[in-house]
Amino acid sequence: MMHGSRGNIASNSLISPKDVSLVILAGGLGRRFGGNKQLAVVPGIGKTLLELSISDAFNAGIRHVVLVVNAAIKQTVEAQILPRLHPELTVDIAVQSISDVPPHYKGMFSEREKPWGTGHALLAAKQFVKAHCVVITADDYYGKSAFSTLLANWQNNGAWRLLGYPLASTLTEQGGVNRGICELSGSQLNKITEVLNIDADLRGESVSGEQVTLSPNTYASMTIWALGFEIFNQLEDGFIAFLKQYDSAINSEFFLPDQIQYLVAQHAQVVELLPAKDCWLGVTYSDDLARVAQQLNE
Repeated sequence: MMHGSRGNIASNSLISPKDVSLVILAGGLGRRFGGNKQLAVVPGIGKTLLELSISDAFNAGIRHVVLVVNAAIKQTVEAQILPRLHPELTVDIAVQSISDVPPHYKGMFSEREKPWGTGHALLAAKQFVKAHCVVITADDYYGKSAFSTLLANWQNNGAWRLLGYPLASTLTEQGGVNRGICELSGSQLNKITEVLNIDADLRGESVSGEQVTLSPNTYASMTIWALGFEIFNQLEDGFIAFLKQYDSAINSEFFLPDQIQYLVAQHAQVVELLPAKDCWLGVTYSDDLARVAQQLNE
């Protein structure tokens, strides 16, 4: 399958949702949750959050889904989740494996237990993805109109998209959370910065450990991106650079937003932020599930 580079795209025609793959990153271990939160059924709904997202994506016109899972849950997903999905959907399953690294690095990470991160997870889906993809995580629910908002009038001009949520609406009373904080010029993404352990009072810390206080109306990325196939070129190059830099670390993660940020900083990629029309709901801690169920059942 041939995919033109950004510089070769001349058409400003609209991208059809039927040419878009929904990639759901569901390979995490859910340590803070205490189990496989990707498979947690929302009380009173009878479905997982990823099923709700798939349904909303289907209603927005998407007909192809790639589920990126870890080997431990693959059979459960096939037995319990797939039979409940719409029959008109085509679903592929990609397995994210710690051992899936370039040959030169295979012997360096025998002690690693956690997955490589969201950038590596998306790489696992490459063989299945169409010319364009929407990327989300399995433990977030983005609202009924999220996919129709993200895909509306998406022009085939090389620009990517990000759905942004006001930071204050994404926090939890259960504990600190990590968020990608967006800096904009108009609607274009200038910079996305990871801030760690943000509490309900909007206090967090930078990756270097400095304390920061954030604005409640700042847009946060909750990992819902509309991307072109060119992202995989950056992920492949970026993962090798990451392994060279962290060849002695077993806990560092290769994050998708960092790779998008690199392209934005190099002026190699335009990313448009679209404000979300719905509230974001997510499950980080086990107690979050009851809160999510209450809000969805209202």
